Order: sequence, then C-alpha cells, then structure tokens
Amino acid sequence: MSKTASAESERLSKLLSEELELYEKIRKITEEQSNLLAKDDIEAFNISLDKREKLIEEIKGLHQESNPLMQSNALTSSGEKNSKIEELKKKIHEELEACALTNDKNLNTLKEKKESLTKEIDEKSAKRKGIGGYVQSVPNTPEMFDKKT
Repeated sequence: MSKTASAESERLSKLLSEELELYEKIRKITEEQSNLLAKDDIEAFNISLDKREKLIEEIKGLHQESNPLMQSNALTSSGEKNSKIEELKKKIHEELEACALTNDKNLNTLKEKKESLTKEIDEKSAKRKGIGGYVQSVPNTPEMFDKKT
C-alpha cells in the first residue's frame, strides 16, 4: 500500500470513528426520547429532537469528506480489505439499526398519543356542542338574572 493510500486509509478510519461516536450519541438521545414520551414531557422531547438534528448535521459534514475516501479505498484495496475500516462500518451499521428500531417505536408511540388526543378532543367537542344547544334554549333576558326586580 502506498503512502498516499495509507494516509487516506488512516484518515478514513478517523472519520469513521468520529461518525460512530456521533451515531452512539444519537442512539442514546433516541432512547432518552422514549423515556420522555412515556413521561409526556413534550417540551424536553422537542429539545432532544433539536440535539439529534445537530448531530445529524455533523454526520453529513463527515460524509462529505469520507465518501470520496471510501470510494478511493474501495478502488485501491483490490481484494485486500482494511479490517479496521470494515469493523467500523459494521459497528456504524449496528448503531443505525438500533436507532431505527427505537425511532420506529417512538413514532408508533407518538401516533398512539395523537390518536388518543384526537379522540379525546372529538369527545369534548361533542359534549360542548350538546351544552351549547342547551345554552341556546335558555332565554337571554336580563330580568331573569336581575335580582333587584
């Protein structure tokens, strides 16, 4: 392996390590979001979504540099795989799968909460309409409520 290929391989390993760390943070935040949903702490949930979005932006920045190196590494390794890079890619894939599973659970929880709240709002709205009909049938004459007369 040439010096350039070796340097590129080292740089790619460093970038993938940084990426793995960010995915681990995203997984932890996603798991934390499950707890926040269970507590109905929507404000903290929204804050954690913002934190996760910032990490995703960092990963996008790393991808801009790592993608060309990944392609270059694939071309220069001609059958010879860099075990460190392959291991990092495997770990990143595992983190992504764990994040996706937890994220899907969170989405299902949010959908259930939305349906429950929608049903509750509809029920209250129906009750309000019933009360509204009763209120309209009571005459609005001030003398009925004026105790001085």
